Amino acid sequence: MQARVTAVLVARRGGDALQQTLEALAEQSRRPDRFVVVDAAEDATVTAALMSLAPTHAVTALRSTTFGDGIARAVAVLPEPETTSSPYGGVDEWLWLLRHDSTPDARALERLLGAVEIAPSVAVAGAKQMDAAHPTVIVEFGETLTRTGASIAIAERELDQAQHDRLQDVLAMGEAGLLVRRSVWEALGGMDPALPTIDAALDLCVRARLAGHRVVGVPLARVFVHGSIAEFQRPRVHPRTVARWRRAAQLHRRLVYAPAALVPLHWLSLVPVAFLRSLGHLLGKRPTRVLGEFGAAFAIAFSGAAIPTARRRIARSRSVGWAAIDALRMTPDEVRRRRAIGRDALLGAGEAQARPRPDFFPGGGLVVAGFALTGGLLMSSLLAAPALAGGALGPLAPDVPALWAATLATDDGPADPFAFVLAALGSLTVWQPSLAVVALWVVAPALAALGAWWAAAHLVERRGPAAAVASVYALAPAVAVSLVDGRLPALVALLALPWLVVAAARAPRSWSATAVAGLLAAVTIASAPSLGIALVVVWAAWMAANPRRVVRLLTLVVPTAALFAPLAVAHVLRGTPLGLLADPGLPSQPAGIAPTGLLLGWPDLSIALGPVAALLPAEAPPLVVAAVLAALAAPLAALSLLALGLRGGSRAVVPLVAAASGLALAVLVSGVAVVTAEGVAVRVDPAPALGLYWLGLALAAGVALDGLRRAAAVPALVLVLASALAASPALAMLLLGTASVGPGPDRTLPAIVAADAVADASIATLVLTPVDVGLAARIERGAGDSLVVHRTFPATVGLASDADATPEQERLAELAASLAVRSGLDVAPLIEQEDVRFVLLAERARTTGVDAPLDPSGSVASADVSAALDANVLLVAVGDTDAGRLWRVVAADETPAAIAALPATALPILVGQLGILALTLLLAAPTGPRPRRMRAEDGTIDDPATTFDPEDDDD
Repeated sequence: MQARVTAVLVARRGGDALQQTLEALAEQSRRPDRFVVVDAAEDATVTAALMSLAPTHAVTALRSTTFGDGIARAVAVLPEPETTSSPYGGVDEWLWLLRHDSTPDARALERLLGAVEIAPSVAVAGAKQMDAAHPTVIVEFGETLTRTGASIAIAERELDQAQHDRLQDVLAMGEAGLLVRRSVWEALGGMDPALPTIDAALDLCVRARLAGHRVVGVPLARVFVHGSIAEFQRPRVHPRTVARWRRAAQLHRRLVYAPAALVPLHWLSLVPVAFLRSLGHLLGKRPTRVLGEFGAAFAIAFSGAAIPTARRRIARSRSVGWAAIDALRMTPDEVRRRRAIGRDALLGAGEAQARPRPDFFPGGGLVVAGFALTGGLLMSSLLAAPALAGGALGPLAPDVPALWAATLATDDGPADPFAFVLAALGSLTVWQPSLAVVALWVVAPALAALGAWWAAAHLVERRGPAAAVASVYALAPAVAVSLVDGRLPALVALLALPWLVVAAARAPRSWSATAVAGLLAAVTIASAPSLGIALVVVWAAWMAANPRRVVRLLTLVVPTAALFAPLAVAHVLRGTPLGLLADPGLPSQPAGIAPTGLLLGWPDLSIALGPVAALLPAEAPPLVVAAVLAALAAPLAALSLLALGLRGGSRAVVPLVAAASGLALAVLVSGVAVVTAEGVAVRVDPAPALGLYWLGLALAAGVALDGLRRAAAVPALVLVLASALAASPALAMLLLGTASVGPGPDRTLPAIVAADAVADASIATLVLTPVDVGLAARIERGAGDSLVVHRTFPATVGLASDADATPEQERLAELAASLAVRSGLDVAPLIEQEDVRFVLLAERARTTGVDAPLDPSGSVASADVSAALDANVLLVAVGDTDAGRLWRVVAADETPAAIAALPATALPILVGQLGILALTLLLAAPTGPRPRRMRAEDGTIDDPATTFDPEDDDD
């Protein structure tokens, strides 16, 4: 039978690819009998190039025309097939499908025809698609389906070594250079219009198989492609768009190929399955595909008549069952084998691109172990404590439900983002949340050293400098002062800061690192909101330095924005945006700020100056004392500046910029007060900013030591010893028990109140505290307030220009004033309204930790208040307790006061915040192979623990 071939060329663009394709068609050893061009370029140059080949038919189409639609338009203009009754055979017409970017080999058509002429059952024959830029690489040769219906290439991106030349019968072939019997094309109805890009040829071949025809691959027929079918449809298409197209095609085929009874179930499962697959994308570090997953699901769910039309098309042409193609599907074992190969290739790429890093053992391990022992020794007096007290410390919460309940918005305002940090911290010791704070104090030096070591490991190649950086940061003045003064928020921020540096260093290259950096940034800024100013500047500079990763780095701020959004909206609506800078937790006044102290990195310079002055002669001037302390800081400053002049000094630029940002921020916030507690303005704590300053200097010094190589031993020893001597006065206060922090009870109210609160958690205690400006009053319910219930929003109300006392504050002030003086007023209604059962006259140190000095009349005022309370007939003195002097209300209504209802938006906001954090945590979870690193010293393979996947870009 005579074969007649009609070559159909669909052209959407011109250029070298089209010119090469036209020249290849003209040089074919077996020329097509007819040549039809579909001009969809809307370009006169392309039209002229197409006409130069003298086609038998020319079709003009819109630029949006797809490949399948272009072929259908070309077939429509062809004359009807010839019919003959000759016993010697008639004409067998074939369609040769080509794109403007597919250049056939000179003998491609000849070899395709040779394959089909000897096998009359073959209706579709495909060529081996080669990479035009790398002619020895197979782009694609054969397609099939997995058991779950996903399309997969039999051979792709492989060096052609004739390893697939025995391949013949396949489920499907690619569309570039595809040879299709015209009668079969028309019987099948051509390509499915619902598959405009991906899997159109696959679907055509599957339907041909179901119609009883064969599909073969012809390995000796080669077509050199300049791009994929997706790139043919859209130049420079993004990989996430291709993934969405591929998923939409798979869902379309699933609904078309499924038995009729299962179609409704598949349709109902589209969105739930999209949700589950989105979680898988997050675990696989492909977050950019999440929106495409839902987009594909909704597009197919509401595709109108596309599914019924495609099912009818199959029903009209099918002559065999689906079991006929089962043998041509890829087996699960083969799918798993290919995935394993892909993982190995990814691991190999990570090893090839890995920069040498120092080994954690023995240097880093010894440093961390040493500081762990040091922490246990320094905090030995705290080991048996149920909770910590002093400074900004106190009981964390009575139980885990109370921890998470504090993250809800109340009538007092939105929860502080730090409440989420405290809830996560306290959940580590579910049996007694306050123990987590005790444990944190004990392991804080080791955690600081560990984080600093990992931060240094991204900048240096030798073990010694990394160990020195770890020691210097663990001995940082900001860390020591936070431990001594009991500043929990500052300590958490300082411990999270080095890990944030580690994650941020890899964020432009890794979705996992980006998610980790986002979570750590949320923890850091939630603990020290003022530090967010410097981090935002660094974040903006980081995006400017990585313009191709702007979208990825923009997501870094999502967890922080989710936590701060309710509080930010509340402050903006109230007109107190500066309230966002307030330090969370129990208000605690920082020490007086000295410019010298800021420059030397000390939030409280008196801690270091006192012991140094005691060692010097009594007549030594203060300048000499400061000079001694400055001499101890000189090695760090000298090495950090020296780094710029050594080999590899460019690595010190970013740490020095971070150090300068931290110092500038400390100067900026050191005199700012946004919180008022008991009538005293509480300044912003500069310790986190100074911690950033010290960390930047330490990392720069580590770069300098790394550049000095073998000459770094002595400078490193001097640096560590100087840092230890400078920090020793503060650390000695912890050992001697003279620090502000110390063991404390797991409640803030006396034991008798806590015992009554067991039966009724809503009982209220009026706490009165004499201060230098009068008398402070507050209501505590149950066993007393804990750290987690303190919120910055009510404490920053004084920032508002039109701030007025709320009705609750007015009632509380009236009650406190009526009880504190012998006024003769009847306070029973006020007591009953607030359900006050006890009145406590507390000491200043047991309340907020604000250490503004009392005036000389303070003790007299306290005695006067105590006398007035003794004289009140509604109160019965209980006596002195560990929290102050206590009275019981004898006329209190025993009916508990109604607990205020939560705002209607409280629960939805919390669910949204936790949802964002959970998704970020899912993205941050390590799920892939870990790159092995080269040791800098001996070149052997090392495998340090890392939480990040190697180069897990979303391709």
